[in-house]
Amino acid sequence: MEGRITNIQRFSVHDGPGIRTVVFLKGCTLRCRWCCNPEAMLPQPVLMFNPQLCIGCGACISVCPTGASGTEKHIGVERKKCTGCGSCAEVCYAEAKYKRDRFLAAEELMEEVRKDLSFYQRTGGGITFSGGEALLQKEFVAEVLRLCKAEGIGTAVETCGNVPWENFEAVLDSMDLYLYDIKSTDTEKHKVYTGAGCERIMENCRRLREAGKQVIIRVPVIPEFNFDRESLTGILRFAETINIEEINFLPYHRYAENKYRYLGMEYWNPGVERLDKGQVEECLREIETSVRLKVDG
Repeated sequence: MEGRITNIQRFSVHDGPGIRTVVFLKGCTLRCRWCCNPEAMLPQPVLMFNPQLCIGCGACISVCPTGASGTEKHIGVERKKCTGCGSCAEVCYAEAKYKRDRFLAAEELMEEVRKDLSFYQRTGGGITFSGGEALLQKEFVAEVLRLCKAEGIGTAVETCGNVPWENFEAVLDSMDLYLYDIKSTDTEKHKVYTGAGCERIMENCRRLREAGKQVIIRVPVIPEFNFDRESLTGILRFAETINIEEINFLPYHRYAENKYRYLGMEYWNPGVERLDKGQVEECLREIETSVRLKVDG
């Protein structure tokens, strides 16, 4: 069993308890305008190109099978021609062209995960699946979970929840923690900004709680979308109905802006500035709730 992975991030302390290894898998059912991992949206391979690193050697042109690397006078990536094969990246001495995806077998991934086993044991950490939407690769995730459980490694997943319930069922018995995105309870607004409504997302979250699973709701707080008291209150009230104990509010940042340029994609709103912790705390102030709230959690 193999999974398509974009990145493995070790020593993470923001994606579940303790020190964790975060595994980013490709493919997603949403198209959030502000996505910080655009390279993971599509299931197929994608090529990234940083023109600032390009030295104009032309090596990529000589090996590109489709002519997508441009000409010696204008080296680049013609996205309509590019298949993401990676031939150009293999010969790019300056590493201006590169890929962020590869296939790994479950056991190969476990070799990476085991490198930090002592840290998991000391801190209560483990592995966190992220993406994209990790549960689109449910068979691969289930296989890695089986191996983790055999070795006593803690497990968590970051999920947008917009997958069939059967995808959750495939991992239900082995996943310790769900870091669950709830972006809005307004399905029409959710559809405009993410490409899909939020009904299935909310229903799956409810079913996880009914199954007795540990769920922490995560809310990316985005200007012009949900950065207002009414929107955040709506999420809080939903959380209360399903007995959620903790919500993490994650202020909008612009760290992924360069990724969009390297992928030949337009950044959603260059005029929107980042939010800081204080701004989000002020928006949440005076909202009465029994749920434990963390900002920048």
